[in-house]
Amino acid sequence: MNDFYKVLPHIGDLHITLFYLGGISADNLLPLKEAFKKVAETHSTFSLLVDGISYFGPSSGPRVVYLTVGHSVELTTLQLAIKNEITQQLSMPVSDRFVPHITIAKKRKTKDVLNIQKEKIIPIEIPVEAFSLFTVHLDKTPKYEAVETFLLT
Repeated sequence: MNDFYKVLPHIGDLHITLFYLGGISADNLLPLKEAFKKVAETHSTFSLLVDGISYFGPSSGPRVVYLTVGHSVELTTLQLAIKNEITQQLSMPVSDRFVPHITIAKKRKTKDVLNIQKEKIIPIEIPVEAFSLFTVHLDKTPKYEAVETFLLT
């Protein structure tokens, strides 16, 4: 993958994005943290199954290659609660499309034709005990730093 993609995430950067915020002001951060604490208090810990490899874009040269996550009612419910809090707090436009995944390669660095196939793998169980609000440091490795972590009940 290293020959074909510019970004292969550091193991510390592997995550599932529940909602992409972009930059937000310090004034909006505190109420958002309070709202996320309430979300965490009303959601229990659960497990996810990482169960395959897939991609966004054409198989001959996908933009993003990722690990798939099996369907989870708990994850969907948590993501919707987070999305609802963000839209209420920040009045942000939202996309209804949520594809839970863990990015393992992105930003192609070659035009070579690739033959990446969608595959199922032996499922790997991942416990979910919390979610985090991250800031990104593009000049550091790992790039993601948790501003705050919210423990599920």
